[in-house]
Amino acid sequence: MRLAQVFWPLLCLTACSGPPAPDVAVCQDVITRLCASLSCPGVVETLSVGPADCAGTLRERTGCGTEAFAFVEPSRDRFLDCREPLLRQGTALNQLPACSDVQRALSDCPDMTTFFQGATP
Repeated sequence: MRLAQVFWPLLCLTACSGPPAPDVAVCQDVITRLCASLSCPGVVETLSVGPADCAGTLRERTGCGTEAFAFVEPSRDRFLDCREPLLRQGTALNQLPACSDVQRALSDCPDMTTFFQGATP
């Protein structure tokens, strides 16, 4: 019993370890979450996309559609920080972010918003 108490926290800390996701996967994850949130106030206007091909448009604007994609500006660390509010409801893709979290991600991260608008931050 004592052994389980000692190793349980260690097991929990290492359960999510492994290689980091490629930049392209991180970018496409955010695109998926943003496009699933088009009904949230201001998202369509901010990103200048429609529901017909939101994901395709954002992948084309950003280059996230290619396996060779790598973050430059914003940096990967900055992008991961900006992605955090979009994961508050859960990390599974079927767990949509709350509109308040989407709005927070877009307003608190103008460099990410500019990136998805296709402009240089």
